[in-house]
Amino acid sequence: MTRLPARFRAAIALALAVPLVGASAYTFRDTLASLPLVGALLADAQAPAAAPVYVCPMHPDVRSHAPGRCPQCGMELVLEDPATAEQAHAAAHGAHAEAASPASAAVATTGAVALPSEPRAPVTLDARRRQILGIRTVLAARAPLARQVRATGLLKADETRYTDVTLKIDGWVEDLFVDYTGRAVRKGERLFTLYSPELVAAQREYILAARARDHAHAGTVAAARALADGLLAAARDRLRLWDLTEEQIARLEQSGEPARTVTFYAPASGVVLEKTVVKGSRVMAGQTLFRLVDLSRLWLEADVYERELSVLGKGARSVVTLEAFPGEAFDATLTFVWPLVDQATRTVRARFELPNPGARLKPGMFATVAIAEPTRNVLAIPADALLDTGVRQIVFVAEGEGYYAPRDVQVGARVDGHVEILGGLSDGERIAASALFFLDSESQIRGALEGYAPGPPVEAAAPATAALSIDLTSQPDPPRAGRTTFIVTVADSNGQPVADAEVTLALYMPPMPSMNMPAMRSDGRLVPAGGGIYRGEIDVLMNGRWDATVTVTRDGARLGARQLTLVVR
Repeated sequence: MTRLPARFRAAIALALAVPLVGASAYTFRDTLASLPLVGALLADAQAPAAAPVYVCPMHPDVRSHAPGRCPQCGMELVLEDPATAEQAHAAAHGAHAEAASPASAAVATTGAVALPSEPRAPVTLDARRRQILGIRTVLAARAPLARQVRATGLLKADETRYTDVTLKIDGWVEDLFVDYTGRAVRKGERLFTLYSPELVAAQREYILAARARDHAHAGTVAAARALADGLLAAARDRLRLWDLTEEQIARLEQSGEPARTVTFYAPASGVVLEKTVVKGSRVMAGQTLFRLVDLSRLWLEADVYERELSVLGKGARSVVTLEAFPGEAFDATLTFVWPLVDQATRTVRARFELPNPGARLKPGMFATVAIAEPTRNVLAIPADALLDTGVRQIVFVAEGEGYYAPRDVQVGARVDGHVEILGGLSDGERIAASALFFLDSESQIRGALEGYAPGPPVEAAAPATAALSIDLTSQPDPPRAGRTTFIVTVADSNGQPVADAEVTLALYMPPMPSMNMPAMRSDGRLVPAGGGIYRGEIDVLMNGRWDATVTVTRDGARLGARQLTLVVR
């Protein structure tokens, strides 16, 4: 509570403890009381203990300090909720009462607000209401389901198919056969000719080593033959290391004359991406003259959202489409997924490899890839049969005769208007697939009214039972407001009375906001009277139209139910 300055505390103590006389004293006390904070403190100090108040649920203006019935509708008065009275008191006294309220103090202390619960109860609808609402049902059944992810990306050259043409000796380019960028070359095709004094000298050394070998083999000294063979092999290896081919070396040995220029050939097939030489250029050892790339196979790199990573698994089929070739699809293979997630876009880069026969596809093209996981046979329901609150996923199981029970389920993939069910529902169970908003609203109203708490999840539906014949009568007939006797007769499909069952009757009247009237419920259990007859008294709260639901169970298993409409006069 707010602490008052010393002068205010003294004034309040004087006003409460000392009897003042005369008009001036009365005026001073009224002045103090007129202050908002002081007036609230004076009222709290002088107010007597609050007496219990009884109110009518339908007519809040009917209030009494003693229990009884409402003179307007005949309903029994109920004790006013202390929390409601405290809220009204806080609203009347402003900030002072709010500060003094225990609830507000708890919120101020902890800084936490309790989230409202969402209780839901089963709903029973007669055939007329089901037809008006257009409720339809579907079966939960196993079906083939395959998730598909679509992503866009760019085509690029396969980094493993690049080749550089680099010299290992100094010289001058005399003839250039591949003279522009973008030209396609084949492996073994001529690229250029090179004049190099070192290369000419190496050819002469090889020719001399070949002649020395021939003379040594003509003699009888074995050591000389071995030495000559070694010199020739060394000279040959030197030429090979400078990228001369076996044919060029053999031709050199046959001619016995060194070539002034040597032709160099393409080491691989591909397209010329870079060319750093022209005819007549002086080149040096280590210089890259050409960069070739084989475009017979390309890469597609696409960004996939992290929530879709589970689809990028083994066996996922990938199909690539491009705007340049409408109506055509190209098969691709997922080869690599980046180990890191882009924190800005929350995506992961994935690499796909696809063949490129005829070089129709060009690096730099935009492409769309569709990744489809292998088809799985799963339990699935239509997407419009699932109610997703963001925290809970709920379906309404249709158990027959207009009875719909809410049930929590665990969902998986959502594909093409269908939802995979991981738990909470069994194959063959029937669920509502339309008017879910109405069913959920009705279920929450009834759940809040009766404090419904859902039981443990049902793993499998109970086996269907034969239809029961359920008749409801009342004494008096038609029923009237107040204590009324209801009689239920239960028989099986053969007309035989059903005994030893548990029969409950629930009366429900939906809210009418236009009349400021809340929903009402009254229920009770009927006791067996023999011969399939069950009897009991239930308090009918007021006149009007009531939904009556008769439920028949045995040993916890539901045998059947029926909903009727009662008009209480």
